[in-house]
Amino acid sequence: MRILAALMIGIVLLASLPLASAEETGKTLNIALGKEPDDLNPIVGTSNVDFYDTIKVFSGMLKSDDKLQIAPDLAESWEISPDGKTYTFHLKSGIKWQDGTDFTADDVKFTYELLKSGKWTSVFPVSSDFKVIDDISIVDPNTVKFTLSEGIASFGESFSLPVLPKHILDGVDLAKTDFWQKPIGTGPYKFVSWKKGEELIFEANPYYYEAAPKIGTLKYVFVPDESAKISLLMNGEVDAIKIDPKSMKTLEGKKGIKIYSEPSANWFALNLPSTMWPFENRAVRQAIARAINKQQILDNIFNGQGEIAYGPFRKEDWVYNPDIAFAYDPAEAKRLLADAGFKDTNGDGVLEKDGKNLEFQLIYPSTESDRKNIAIAVKTDLENIGISVEPVGKSWDEISQELYRSNFIVAAGGSPFDPDDSNYHLWSSKFIGVGWWNPASYNNPEVDKLLEDGRTTFEREKRKEIYQKLQAILAEDQPMAFIAFGNYVYALNDKITGVVTRNGPHGEGNNGGIHGELWWNVEEWDKE
Repeated sequence: MRILAALMIGIVLLASLPLASAEETGKTLNIALGKEPDDLNPIVGTSNVDFYDTIKVFSGMLKSDDKLQIAPDLAESWEISPDGKTYTFHLKSGIKWQDGTDFTADDVKFTYELLKSGKWTSVFPVSSDFKVIDDISIVDPNTVKFTLSEGIASFGESFSLPVLPKHILDGVDLAKTDFWQKPIGTGPYKFVSWKKGEELIFEANPYYYEAAPKIGTLKYVFVPDESAKISLLMNGEVDAIKIDPKSMKTLEGKKGIKIYSEPSANWFALNLPSTMWPFENRAVRQAIARAINKQQILDNIFNGQGEIAYGPFRKEDWVYNPDIAFAYDPAEAKRLLADAGFKDTNGDGVLEKDGKNLEFQLIYPSTESDRKNIAIAVKTDLENIGISVEPVGKSWDEISQELYRSNFIVAAGGSPFDPDDSNYHLWSSKFIGVGWWNPASYNNPEVDKLLEDGRTTFEREKRKEIYQKLQAILAEDQPMAFIAFGNYVYALNDKITGVVTRNGPHGEGNNGGIHGELWWNVEEWDKE
């Protein structure tokens, strides 16, 4: 009995000791990013309730695994009521914040109350998604219960929201605190330093509740120029970069470098608002969709890395409807326009109807080369069928001011998670005129019902039927003419192991970011 008691005491003492430190692992991973973040707020950079992955300083009650399925994180287990209105989480014991303070259910309640209150929308723009929470009850220090006003099939993903420290942020002005510049969390890495414009350094969290990261130090360096990033990788000064797919040709076959082409849910499309001429005519929208040479855009702009898009889901998505695909067919596009009464009456190559030329400006964000190149390609394709297009680059500030007034734009979006994510806000008429949601001002009562049914139905096969029908209607109505899904491409030192690709979110383009990306499981990577 004394031996057993001694062993138990030893186990308890070991469990209370910090895990491996950065100094003990002795390994550093250098990642070059094209864009520096403004801050390390883990919630502001997300969309809807889709927390694909969080900055490695933080963790949520849940996370997503390599198959994008919900997995335990701060919570070791949880129960959901049959109606989806009650969630009960059982938190792991012995977790500490990176400053050594005990983590408890109070921190969970504090975090979700912040968003539920709607007080800090400037800090947490996703707050509105948490209004569905009616009550948060602490059952005991390691158990917290959520009661929702309605059962939403996708809401379980919301519990991967990064949890914030109550003992640091309670009563603090969240819009003025420097916490977002040097945060404290419960994640696998802790913040060390940030030299603005140069580098951001994290080290292994000695209090991390799971296996210690194999790489002790994460260093992000900020290198906007693509060629400079590639040079740093080839010279061995950095270990990982995100690249333009066209840069693959520069790096393929280079000794010591491995390229990863990761699928993404990031689609590109032309937004065609049916409330504005000439897009109120469905035949015009259908003609545009058939006149765009999607394969050529995929090959030339994305170096073939991705797949053609006919709707908001990739072929690998469990709700994908294969019946919505159609061929590139300029002849059919011309027929649709002719049947709709468009004619070239003066021989200038531009179709007319009711005294108006079939022409429009196609707006793209001036900072995004992919969308600019798509706009230029589309101009050529549409001119071939008699539509005059003028690509115009504008700043995001200009675009946001003109939203819903002249929103003929090269759009992008997408979520790799539940089909309700993103799509509910994109297509439901209740979101017309609300922020960036439903930019096509799309209003179809049948679609509205399908979206409501899809998010409140829990049986998988029934949900699949709902979302496949949604895709069929969108393919007919064409509120957006979908073009392509672009893969994310990375180049890494081939001595890096543990890399796992998975379907990525709408995100940072070729710049790379500290959210998610290929390094979603970087705490499991190793460097030989």
